[in-house]
Amino acid sequence: MRVGLFTESYDPVINGVSTSVKTLAGELSALGHAPVIVAPRFPDFADEGQPTVLRLFSVPTPFTIRFVPPPLPGQQPGALRRAALDIVHTQQPFGLGWHGLRYARRCGVPLVSTYHTLYNEYTHYFPLLPKRATQAILCAALRHYYNVCDAVIVPSRAAGRVLEEMGVRATLRVVPTGVPEPPAVMPAAVEQARRLYGLTPETPVLLYVGRLAREKNLELLIEAFTRLDVSRFAAPPVLLFVGSGPYLWACQARVRQAGIEERVRFTGFLKRSQLAPIYAAATLFVFPSATDTQGVVLSEAQSFGLPCVVVNGGGAPEFVRDGVDAVVVPPNVDAFRDVLASILADDEKRRAMAAAALSSPLRPTPADMARQIIQVYEAARQTRREKAAS
Repeated sequence: MRVGLFTESYDPVINGVSTSVKTLAGELSALGHAPVIVAPRFPDFADEGQPTVLRLFSVPTPFTIRFVPPPLPGQQPGALRRAALDIVHTQQPFGLGWHGLRYARRCGVPLVSTYHTLYNEYTHYFPLLPKRATQAILCAALRHYYNVCDAVIVPSRAAGRVLEEMGVRATLRVVPTGVPEPPAVMPAAVEQARRLYGLTPETPVLLYVGRLAREKNLELLIEAFTRLDVSRFAAPPVLLFVGSGPYLWACQARVRQAGIEERVRFTGFLKRSQLAPIYAAATLFVFPSATDTQGVVLSEAQSFGLPCVVVNGGGAPEFVRDGVDAVVVPPNVDAFRDVLASILADDEKRRAMAAAALSSPLRPTPADMARQIIQVYEAARQTRREKAAS
C-alpha cells in the first residue's frame, strides 16, 4: 500500500506525534509498504533519505510546529494530485488534516486519522474567547472531522472515551505508539552526561522529558520537589528538565522564587540521540501531566529501567503498573511529594520497581503498532470496496 501520512508534526520538530509518525513510517517501509509523509515546509530545512516526504507551504505559529492552511475549494497542491495514495492517514484534524480529507474524497480512498492530542486542554492558547465558547467550537469541529473518517485510531482507552463523549461515532481502534528497544549506553556516556549537568555519582536524579508547557502541570512537579525534605538523603536530589517550550521562563521563575536553583537543571531542547545517556543517568522518572493521550516518554523511561511517578489523568496510567513499576498519584502536590520521598528513600523498593519496569508487558512495540494499523487500513479498504459493490 502507498500510505499518505499527513502530519503537522515532523522533522525538524521532535515531539510525541512526530516520533509516532517516523516510527510508523519506518515499520511500514520494513513491511514492504510505501509511506509518503505530507508535512509543513520549513525554511532552510531539507529532508534526507527515506521515506518520501512532500512539503507544503506553511506559516509559523506560536508553537514549535508550522501550520499548513486548509485547501481552498476546488484546489489541491500539485504534489498531492500526483501522489497516487491508497490510504490517507492524518495525524491532526486541522490544516493538513483537511488536505488529507480533500484528497481522500477526490480519489475515493479511505480516510484514517489518529487522535493524538486532548485539544480541549489547549484552549488557554486562544484567550480571545471565553474558555467554554472555545471548547464548544473545538468540540464541534473535532466531532465533524472524525465522524467523516472511515476509522479513528486512539493511543489509549482514555482518549477514545473523550471522543465518544464528544459524539464521535466513527470506528475507534486503540493502537498505542510503539517504543523501540533502547540503544546500549556505555558507562562512560552516563558519566559524561552527569558531569555535563553537574551531577555527582551519588546524586539522585528526578527526570522530566517533554515540552515545557502550561498543560503539562509543571507547577505541581516544581512545588512537590520544593517541599521535599532533602535532609533525608545522603545527597540532595536534583530535578532535571529535558525539553523546551513556551513555559520555560515561567518554570525558571518559579524555581528562582522557591530558592532551589542549585537543585534544578534545564537542558533545553535535545535531539533524540542525546537522550539515552540521560535516561540511563536518572534515578526516577516524573510525569505530572494529566493531559497526554499516551505519554510515550513513560515507556521510553521504563525501557531504561526507570521507576515512574505518574499523575492519574489522561491515558498515561494505562501504560504503567501501579505499585509494580510505577506509582500513580492524584494531581495533588503533597501526594506527589510523598511518593517521591518514599521511592528515593527506599533503595530496595526502587530496585524492584526498576527491574519490573525493564520487563513491563505494557510497553508497546513498533512492530505491534504497525501490524494493528495495517489491519485498520485493510478493514477500511474492504469496507470501501463493499460499499462500492453494493
